[in-house]
Amino acid sequence: MSRYLNKHPHICFARPKEPHFFTSPLAASDILNLQRDYIERFYGHCRQNKHILGEGSVSYLYSKDALEHILRINPNARFIVMLRSPMAMLQSYHARLLYILQENVGDFRQAWQLQSLRAQGRRIPSTCSDPRHLQYAEIGRLGSYLEQLFNLAGRQRCHVIVFDDFISDPAATYRRVLRFIGAEDDGRSVFPPVRSNRRYRSRWLQRLVKRPPALFVGGVYPHAPKSERKRSLLKRAQKRLQHWNTINAPQPKLDSRMRQELTQTFRSEIMKLSELLKRDLSHWVDD
Repeated sequence: MSRYLNKHPHICFARPKEPHFFTSPLAASDILNLQRDYIERFYGHCRQNKHILGEGSVSYLYSKDALEHILRINPNARFIVMLRSPMAMLQSYHARLLYILQENVGDFRQAWQLQSLRAQGRRIPSTCSDPRHLQYAEIGRLGSYLEQLFNLAGRQRCHVIVFDDFISDPAATYRRVLRFIGAEDDGRSVFPPVRSNRRYRSRWLQRLVKRPPALFVGGVYPHAPKSERKRSLLKRAQKRLQHWNTINAPQPKLDSRMRQELTQTFRSEIMKLSELLKRDLSHWVDD
């Protein structure tokens, strides 16, 4: 959805798409610093006709502090949440963590079983930036976190998309989002898929691309490239390496025992979602 919205003539998304700015303790606390630390840093590429700014930091849904900070800075901020069955979402989420080197256990069942140990600070991958990302049961508490968002921001400033609807009719879902954020329909009629289940060929190459040595980090170390041109060339080389190292792989199916455990874990959260959205989502449990 963010990719589609970013193509709209009056909408501009942050670079990177998920800056997670408001979950950082370094986030500016006053509006004057916000222009420098947030707008200029993540939206410097936006043209003047792009009067709607957006970003895709999923972490905000899970952070009460981040939501309160956003609302202090911009009381008119609007929130778009796309929800998926926790069982399907967590498998996809686990694959994503593997790809970005936050996770190092390839089997989802094993990663799920490690949650208690990891909560104690054990078996954390050296490349994981935040151990909380590995608490899959907490990530799946979508009902509770959506309820928190509604309580903080107000239901009228939140637009919820059920992933099932997005897949079955992306055009109608897209137009509803445009109406919610006050953007005119740009006539988009083609909605190609933009993401699949991605894996890497080589872990060491993925680590080089995702966690480059300090020597190549521009603007921080004395041997870093000084010119924008050199930084741009490095960025392009990095993207080419990442593209070559990326492969698409089918999502493994959950076995019945694992699915039953997830269903028992998230049944109450799915029921809460049904109540919040006034929509029957029991098929997420019964499928």
